[in-house]
Amino acid sequence: MSTLSRPAGGERATIRSVQFLRFVAAAMVLIGHLQDALRRGRIPGLAPFDDPTGLPWHSGVDIFFVISGFVMYMMAADQFGRPGAPAAFIRRRLIRVAPLYWAFTLLAVLTVIVLPERVQSTQLSFPHIVASLLFVPWRAPSGGLVPPLSVGWTLNFEILFYSVFAFGLLFRRAVGLTAITAILFALMIPRLLFPNAVGDQLDAWGFPITIEFLFGILVGRLYLANIRLPGVARVAVILAALLALSLGNQAGLNAFQDRWFFWGVPAAAIVAATVLGRDLPDRSWSRVLVLCGNASYALYLSHLFTLRAVGMLWSSLHLNSVAAYFALAVVSSVLVSIAVYLWFERPLLAWLGRRTGSKRVSAAAVGATPEGLGGSK
Repeated sequence: MSTLSRPAGGERATIRSVQFLRFVAAAMVLIGHLQDALRRGRIPGLAPFDDPTGLPWHSGVDIFFVISGFVMYMMAADQFGRPGAPAAFIRRRLIRVAPLYWAFTLLAVLTVIVLPERVQSTQLSFPHIVASLLFVPWRAPSGGLVPPLSVGWTLNFEILFYSVFAFGLLFRRAVGLTAITAILFALMIPRLLFPNAVGDQLDAWGFPITIEFLFGILVGRLYLANIRLPGVARVAVILAALLALSLGNQAGLNAFQDRWFFWGVPAAAIVAATVLGRDLPDRSWSRVLVLCGNASYALYLSHLFTLRAVGMLWSSLHLNSVAAYFALAVVSSVLVSIAVYLWFERPLLAWLGRRTGSKRVSAAAVGATPEGLGGSK
């Protein structure tokens, strides 16, 4: 479950809908990569198909980023200006995010070494690997600004946001939030004034996609101010946001530079409509959704490996049903992620929590990773 601390008296709120939305976001990225595989002819016997929704499925990353801002603010809204808060915040975030990412990054490197015929690029660079493990944007030997685990580009933005947010915790809330906003916008200035001349790191960190984290903080402030939407309004907002995503995507409004607006604003609307209302009830079916949400980070990091394995299996089955391939790939990816969460991620987090005394470290208390997701998107 998504256990988020509230400022008043240390009381905690369980927001199941956030976990459900995390699963939806990860599933969107999964579907996006399935479509990419078909479009690029990587699945023998299967041709790409026209998606009737027109949705930019990789916008699941943007939903993750908004959720991340929301969750971080909810967790730390009462920590601004408290001694030791920044260090404790960074420690919890790194414990939560880094180990699983490191594991799958090293698995990606091992795959290149052991199964080079199964990967798109066989070039490895030690500085590139180390920088990726440190969440620093670094140009790959192939020329792209992407980590060995391609979806890891979103983690670079996550860690940037965590670092800036931790700095903001040094001050009282109003000053801290102003500092967070100012720093993220200041990072955009060098690449705007000197495009392609500021180095890979500033060029990457300067993309305005980081505004989506600020959207999440805004949603968190609305939530803690007890702003709530009626059910009809929530449904209407979500439908309008999905329509905006679809129409914008079909109109070609998907440049990375403008992503914060054409994808980020609808993503913020979806997150707001999801959380600013009645939460999911505590029922058996909702617990399944929460479990899937808990495993969403594992789904995000593992699904490319699962899709590759399913593709290898599919080539030996000699079938030509796109629907069957989609069903097998989606179900397999979700099941693998749940297995990774239950048998690796959760025990690892529990062990690290005991070793470091970070009792609040949990799979439910992470925003994106979501995110994510999206490869080169």
